[in-house]
Amino acid sequence: MQDVLKLILIAIILSVVFLILIILFAAALRRVFHSWKYKKLDEQREFYREKLKSLLHYLRFQKITDLLSSPKSIKFRAVEDVLLDSINVERYKENAKELFNRLGYIAFYEKQLKSRNIITRASAIDKLGKMLSKSSTDKLIDMLKTKDAETISVAVRSLSKIGSLKGLKGILEHLPDLFKKSLVARKTIETSLINFGIDAVPILIEYGKKHDDPKITASILEVLSALQAKEGLYFAIDDLTHRDAEIRAKALNAIGTIGSVDFDGGRVVPLLDDSVWFVRLQAAKALGNLRYKKAATMLGGLLLDENWQVRNAAAMALTKFGDVSIDIFRRVLRYKDLYAKETVCEEIEKTNF
Repeated sequence: MQDVLKLILIAIILSVVFLILIILFAAALRRVFHSWKYKKLDEQREFYREKLKSLLHYLRFQKITDLLSSPKSIKFRAVEDVLLDSINVERYKENAKELFNRLGYIAFYEKQLKSRNIITRASAIDKLGKMLSKSSTDKLIDMLKTKDAETISVAVRSLSKIGSLKGLKGILEHLPDLFKKSLVARKTIETSLINFGIDAVPILIEYGKKHDDPKITASILEVLSALQAKEGLYFAIDDLTHRDAEIRAKALNAIGTIGSVDFDGGRVVPLLDDSVWFVRLQAAKALGNLRYKKAATMLGGLLLDENWQVRNAAAMALTKFGDVSIDIFRRVLRYKDLYAKETVCEEIEKTNF
């Protein structure tokens, strides 16, 4: 009985050792294969980089049949990589986009949008965005209807890279549902909307006026501020008295960024007394950027604010007012409040006031 048990144990040990050896051999074989594959890919990239130079200059007068290949081939990947590099160069952009279409890349990746594999689908969405495939806009908008957050995020980014206003409208159409279900991060949305550029401003303002969802309003204010669109100034002014503190703060940020010294800063002054600290902070920043010297005394009062960030913002704003602020700073430096003194000294030193 013991001999049988020993034989069984030896058999198990040998099986385990054999299995480990197979795994190690497979891993080594995979590494060798990938090493060979990437070496060939590098060689193909260099070959087609040279070949595509003249083609991208004079596409209309040259044949492209020798560039066609199977989607699973190294050649397919090499040509794609070279074209993706070229599409970021302005003088090659249009010809690179046309080649992606004529060589079947657009059709291939649009087909992969139907894949059940989330990674395959997300990769296809990303590629179509990088290829600036305007013809794929409708299909990418359809991807916003899925319930997978990663797929939606990639679709939003790809639509913003393509830059079609139809894509912008598609994102905005799905925005309430995306925010409601938290299917995509607000920062992703805002960054993508910024990428549509200044042409998107009228559409964003029109959309913002139709929706009263605080998240949507706050995001649009953030985008308008980043784009520094003058048209966004009046949209922001209307939100200075909004019930939502974040929107008031975003509106102030937009006004401080977009507004000029000609803007009536008196509309901002009441918000220096806001009950929410980050609203007071943005009000101080805005008045500093607007160089609204009439607010100097009230900003001086904020140098004793309970929040250190508000104090810093007030001190920074006052350094932009020149001689008007000297007496205010001198008065604060006589106070016993050590934090107020440190704030003033720090901002004076930073700005060489």
